[in-house]
Amino acid sequence: MTDVRGQSPEPALDGALKKPDRPSSPRFSRALGGLAAIALAAIMALAAMGFAPWTLSAQALAEKIAAQVFASTGLYVAAKGRPRFVLLPRPHILLDGVAMADPKAFAKIDVQALYGEVRLSSLFTGRLEIARLTLFRPLIQIDPQKASALGFAPTTIVASRQSGGAKARIESLSLVDGRIALGADAPEAIENLALTLEWPQPSSPATLTGEFDWRNERMSGLLWIARPDMLRQGDQTPLTVRLSGSSFQIEAEGMAQTGVAPRYAARVRASAASLRQALALLDVFPPLPGPMANCEVAATASLGPDELSLSQLRFLADGNEFEGSFSLSREDERPHIRADLSARYLSLRPALDYLPAVSGLDGQWSRDSFDLPDLSEADLDLSLRAAHARLSRLALEDAELGVSLRGGRLDLDLARAKAYKGKLSAHATLATADPAAVEAHAEIQTSGLDSGALLWDAIAHEDISGLLDASMTLNASGESMAAMMRVLDGRATLKLTRGAIAGVDLTRAMSRLEKRPLASALFIRSGRSKIDEASAVVKIADGVASVEDGAASGPGFSVAFAGSTRVLDRTLALRAQVAATDEAGAPRAKGQQISFDLAGPWDDLSFMPDAKALIRRSGAAAPLLPPPTGD
Repeated sequence: MTDVRGQSPEPALDGALKKPDRPSSPRFSRALGGLAAIALAAIMALAAMGFAPWTLSAQALAEKIAAQVFASTGLYVAAKGRPRFVLLPRPHILLDGVAMADPKAFAKIDVQALYGEVRLSSLFTGRLEIARLTLFRPLIQIDPQKASALGFAPTTIVASRQSGGAKARIESLSLVDGRIALGADAPEAIENLALTLEWPQPSSPATLTGEFDWRNERMSGLLWIARPDMLRQGDQTPLTVRLSGSSFQIEAEGMAQTGVAPRYAARVRASAASLRQALALLDVFPPLPGPMANCEVAATASLGPDELSLSQLRFLADGNEFEGSFSLSREDERPHIRADLSARYLSLRPALDYLPAVSGLDGQWSRDSFDLPDLSEADLDLSLRAAHARLSRLALEDAELGVSLRGGRLDLDLARAKAYKGKLSAHATLATADPAAVEAHAEIQTSGLDSGALLWDAIAHEDISGLLDASMTLNASGESMAAMMRVLDGRATLKLTRGAIAGVDLTRAMSRLEKRPLASALFIRSGRSKIDEASAVVKIADGVASVEDGAASGPGFSVAFAGSTRVLDRTLALRAQVAATDEAGAPRAKGQQISFDLAGPWDDLSFMPDAKALIRRSGAAAPLLPPPTGD
């Protein structure tokens, strides 16, 4: 017979028959009446249970428990231990060692102990109805690839389906100190799981709350469904989800639907101290453009089996605020991301910290190998508009940027932007030649750019000013910045109008050259030269940029220059010939000429006039030099 435990009624009866030492009080009378009622209820329950088959057989009791668990949760139950029923002080059942599984063998649960609170009212009719069920130390193994029934006996399954107690409903299910693992050999698992599901009636709301540890972070969550019965029928019903931890919080409130076209449409709010850290909890490591710190998201979301879309999106990260739309879908078995965003102000400074170092500690091009992210895992289409944008100290306005990623090939397209009173457009392509090398192609065009303001923001010097029209094409490949500069190829055309060059005064030098040639050397190395127009063609091959057809003109002078720069070494060697011109800009008959060299490292150039030519023009100093050869 099943172990039925209860308190003996004899002590209570002896106390009732004993003559009291003093008159009874109303409070004592009420207490005595309550005890009598409990005793009477217990007697009636025991009498009714005497006709119930589950009181006579442990197997019948186990099947009764299995039927109710299956009816309420859809899980098959196999009892390993002997079930026990305890009547007082509160009716409940105990079962040590329980195995559970879903019909499709997607999940297997091994429970150390099962505790169920029984409805007292059901005992009066000889029935056993579990009201609240608690699973102690459950080990939940989830394996989507598993197809077998996990070794459960067919008789157990049949009994669970056909038992007459299947109509009884479990209102509450709790898990205490649980563990969830994705497969039996999973290296990581959800630990210290405490979970409670409250669902009193099929037509009433269901609430799932819980806490758990994941990768050393304590998390808490909530799932609320207004009408789970409607959800199971494929109809819509309100649904709320909340999940929070120390690194992120997310909340969604909306309408959910299952069936042929399952979908969840909700208003979503989320935040994270670091988006990288939050995604790392899910083993997701996307090549994000920056640290993505202090993130906040608010959007209207639509979630389907193979897609997620966010509209009315407001996204904050790294001090930037974006509005627009976002979608994630699976196309040709690959994730595809689309986003259309706009920002009033955009700072790209945080993204620079995640770009490869351009220079090393020695001031030369960095020789550190690129640490390349894997860009082949997903495809991306991004459209971004910014009213004001800054890249380090460089400023842009009304910028339209497009980013496309296909099969590991990244295309960056700055379709248009206003910059420094002019216009700027650019296009760049990056692809991995091998796991450690990059192939890069870039095209840049400027129109009417204020070169002085640009140089001041870029390098804090304004040695050249004027309106710059430029067209540039560059190609390079390599495993480091230095390697790419070594093989750099390309072409550039430059034109400067209405500008000036600081550090030289060519107009004054040419006007004094005939009368005071030696003093011209002092004038040419100081002051400022106004430039009406300057132009040059630069051809780059194997890291050497050759300056061809260089010309400039200003008040009283014209300049022809040529030379080269070794990009890898960051050195320049330029020769310039300055000639005197008339007011119309034409060369003067028998006009004076002076030449100079500009050479050395880029950050420490030396300006060297042709001293011998100046001395020869000086009547007093000319005899100090030997006569030129070949005259």
